Amino acid sequence: MLVAAIALAAAGAFLGPKVYRLGRTFHEVNVVADRLPDLPAVRAGALQRRREFPVVWAHRVDSLERAVAAAPQFEGMEIDVVYDAVADYFDVGHPPVPSQGLSLEHLLAAVPTLSAHYFWLDFKNLTEANEHAACARLVAIDRKYDIAGRTIVESTSPGALGCFTDHGFYTSYYLFPESPLAAMTAAQVAEYYAEVKANLLASRVNALSAPYRSLPFIEKYFPETDILLWYLDAGEGVRYHAWVTYLRLRPRVKVILVSHATPGYR
Repeated sequence: MLVAAIALAAAGAFLGPKVYRLGRTFHEVNVVADRLPDLPAVRAGALQRRREFPVVWAHRVDSLERAVAAAPQFEGMEIDVVYDAVADYFDVGHPPVPSQGLSLEHLLAAVPTLSAHYFWLDFKNLTEANEHAACARLVAIDRKYDIAGRTIVESTSPGALGCFTDHGFYTSYYLFPESPLAAMTAAQVAEYYAEVKANLLASRVNALSAPYRSLPFIEKYFPETDILLWYLDAGEGVRYHAWVTYLRLRPRVKVILVSHATPGYR
């Protein structure tokens, strides 16, 4: 793998002999890639849209304290939201963590230099039943804060993302929410491939998002689709720098979420 070699070489320039043991990690990913069944590449489905995003974003910015702490270091922040249809607002939080009663609007208002930041909304309960009400609420928030051009809306329900795409938000279909790619048999991979292909072709989304170890699946079967990833292993040592270097070199990877220790993590 040429790109893996380049990433290791780049990391090795400042990490020295420690990089050698990282080859095993890349080897593990290559083994997963080699095990993927031979299925046709899907060269349509995602809506191509030019978007220039900062690459490395802070993961799970779900409190005011964390938003304020992360803002000086990260242009992009991922925020988990649940749409409350009764109260018509986005509750910030990651179930099953209990709600703190924090609205998305309140959090956005607390972000220093809001206009200089980007947001990834991990929509935890989007369905076709609440799509239009939730979309209307987010459009209203956009009118107030002008965030549509700087906001990703992500969901495991791609068929319900069309309204957000139509209103200028960058949308992503969240893959592998239950089972990791490495744990799947070839038959399970083929079945999941068919599910993702059907969902993608039937929806209007701009990207696919997944854990970083799922990158081989997306690159092999959906080679023309934008990719959003998360690398959430703790720490910023040798392994972190090598992996982030590797992922940044992949041509379709647009955003990488990373762990970042701050007060207010929920």
